[in-house]
Amino acid sequence: MADTTSAPAAPEEKDRHLHVRLSDSRTAIYDLITEYLQAAGKAPDWYWRLAGRLEGTDADNLEELLSSAFEAGAFITHDHPEDVQFSWVTEEECDREKRREERGSEHGDAAKERSSLSHYA
Repeated sequence: MADTTSAPAAPEEKDRHLHVRLSDSRTAIYDLITEYLQAAGKAPDWYWRLAGRLEGTDADNLEELLSSAFEAGAFITHDHPEDVQFSWVTEEECDREKRREERGSEHGDAAKERSSLSHYA
């Protein structure tokens, strides 16, 4: 049997990159990450305060934040697979999606989602 994971991608597949989104626009990523942090015995308040003021100058804290975010992503896909949507998109599809999100933020949708982080910062 041939190993398809090492097979070269078709030309159109090479030009795609991965987008990971929450399936339900009412779900807040911050709540899912907080759930992970609590389950992992980490302090959500510390994490969110640090994330809110991090300027990229403290390598140890940046590494901890990135590691925790990566672990949170794995936790979410394991414990909440129904909440995560994966799609491989072209640059054109990506640009269209960004424009759609920008239009949505003009109407307050994105601001509402970002505001769920404010009580942690």
